[in-house]
Amino acid sequence: MQATFEQLRDKMTKVLIEDDFSRHLGIEILEFEEKFIKARIPFKENVKNNYGSVHGGVLYSFADILGGCVACMSGKFCTTVEGNMNYLEPAVSKDYIYCEAKRVRGGNHLIVVKVKIRNDSGKLLDDGSFTFYRSNEDVVSE
Repeated sequence: MQATFEQLRDKMTKVLIEDDFSRHLGIEILEFEEKFIKARIPFKENVKNNYGSVHGGVLYSFADILGGCVACMSGKFCTTVEGNMNYLEPAVSKDYIYCEAKRVRGGNHLIVVKVKIRNDSGKLLDDGSFTFYRSNEDVVSE
């Protein structure tokens, strides 16, 4: 039995909600489609670096987590093989930092996801690409 979009979305949302690190970051899902997810994290003190912008490791993790969610919408759990982030501007914002992840290639073994991180004004801060390995483990078991 192949899982429906709703079953996959609900399972991946539950995974995010129950994940301690995702909760620590404050990830809030705004949109969730089959090949696309958009979420935000609050711009708060515990994610900033010494220069007052969001730490690059937080941004990378945020993008990796969302990319993984989109990759898992293939129906199988996925794990990161490779990730690349281009830090274009300091990640400063008034209230939130936003991340969008879009699946651009879905193969039997490798899935490629493009990510973009923006501030409240919509300014592009970071741009990246992640590759995920598609395992044999179903996201939704019968």
